[in-house]
Amino acid sequence: MINFASTCSALSSPALDILWSKQWNLGPLIMCLPKDTWEVGADNFIRLSREPLPTEWECVRLNASRIRELSHNIDIGYKRPPQPHSHVLHKLFALFPPASLFPNLHKLDFKVVSHRPKFSPDFALLRQFLSPGLEVLAFYVPSGIPVHEVERLSDALGAQASGVRHMVISANHDGSRCQIDLPFNKMQKLHLLNLGPNVCLTRHDLADIGRLRSLQVLRLTLREGFGILENLRLGDMRLELSALNRLTIVTDRLQLCTSFLLRVITPRLSSIHIQYWKYAAPAEVGEFVLSLHTPCQSFAFLEDISVVRTGHPRDFYGPLPSDLFRPLLKFRKLTKVVFMAQGQYCLDDAFIDDAAVAWPDIQKLGFASKERHTSTVTFTAVLSLASRCRSLRVLHLAFDGTQRPTLPYRREGEDASDGKRELWPTQTALERLHVGHSKFSRAALVPWILSAVFPNLSDIAWYRAPDDFRIIPWLQEAAEFQQLLRYRKIDPMMYALLPNFVLSVLEENMSLESSCKWWGNVLL
Repeated sequence: MINFASTCSALSSPALDILWSKQWNLGPLIMCLPKDTWEVGADNFIRLSREPLPTEWECVRLNASRIRELSHNIDIGYKRPPQPHSHVLHKLFALFPPASLFPNLHKLDFKVVSHRPKFSPDFALLRQFLSPGLEVLAFYVPSGIPVHEVERLSDALGAQASGVRHMVISANHDGSRCQIDLPFNKMQKLHLLNLGPNVCLTRHDLADIGRLRSLQVLRLTLREGFGILENLRLGDMRLELSALNRLTIVTDRLQLCTSFLLRVITPRLSSIHIQYWKYAAPAEVGEFVLSLHTPCQSFAFLEDISVVRTGHPRDFYGPLPSDLFRPLLKFRKLTKVVFMAQGQYCLDDAFIDDAAVAWPDIQKLGFASKERHTSTVTFTAVLSLASRCRSLRVLHLAFDGTQRPTLPYRREGEDASDGKRELWPTQTALERLHVGHSKFSRAALVPWILSAVFPNLSDIAWYRAPDDFRIIPWLQEAAEFQQLLRYRKIDPMMYALLPNFVLSVLEENMSLESSCKWWGNVLL
């Protein structure tokens, strides 16, 4: 773009507007000064080597006016680009107040200006960046910050930044609360609110959040004795978030999520993501699943459920039977259901069959247990589920692959307008399969059946226990599956016969070795 703009003076200004519109560091701005005015020290900070003349600052001011986003880039590689020293920034902002220096700024991550673990005068600069045009704001509340500084920031947010739509607040106060009274009553355009660990809102804040008719995305960190949850328990009424669409909760205990859900109303909630790390007993998992009915009230909107435990893999895992998850079947719009590492998922074929009926539009389904256990879900049930759910692309489920399956056929009432009795050749969506700790036998023809039934399946993954140093059987099965995929590319016409070949083997109960002779001994 630089070369293109240099060919025509009329293009220079628009090109510079684009090049400067998004910045991850204020270093390039200071480097607009003459080279003899600044230097980069061994600590990678930019300092002034001489006092720039007033006219020399003009280029800095001009390019700053082009900046629309100041975003913190966490993926900048090993070598960090030079950054202005705080003395340089204070000099710059003394000459040009931030609100006037960046008149077109609509997105600010204050880490670009300052990210210090303890309170410093830099934090007071945040108020000077606030303006009616600011739409996205992220800031970090350092430890040791005086109460009056937080109060001044809160007042400034309501008076100067009422147009903010996305706000992210984080804090690290060594385990203590960081209480901030935000002027939500003056921030009616707020669409996304992300509150990090230790950020504690008041009961007054909670009442005002309930009046935010534009709030669609909420991310919370819940800890026992902190913030929102405690204040909700003190309230007389449940908190209604009428427009909320997406909810993310990070916590140490799943029970805290359950307590929160029982105290809120989210009639239009379509996505809920939970992450926790302490063990939850099977009964507590069941209580959480039931608690989803309370905020949703209606089963018409929820589309995405993800519950992930991030605790130590050697923690105790309890059995989780199908009955605990049956309340989810009432949510008929689900397209993503993921439960990971809560315990041993002791699901059965009846639940898998009912899930295929309840979630016809499911795209991603996972019950991922990292502990070895024997699954009672049959290979037949897995094939039936994945064949009937035509949009299913990702499946993570352990099953018993030791017996040859019965291929799924159309049931009474299912569409058979194409004249075919078999259901399974019509599933073309499934792309990724994770079999967990599934058991199998070669006689079950697992790779052959998967390749025939799911023509777009390209990836099979599995778990290996840390103490298992044997040759993993699934490694051999996956290798055989990949050979079949390669054969599809070599001879597509021959490969097109694979479904009929597999069907004949199953119907006539032939051995794989004898039946492969006419297949040209592809693998054997």
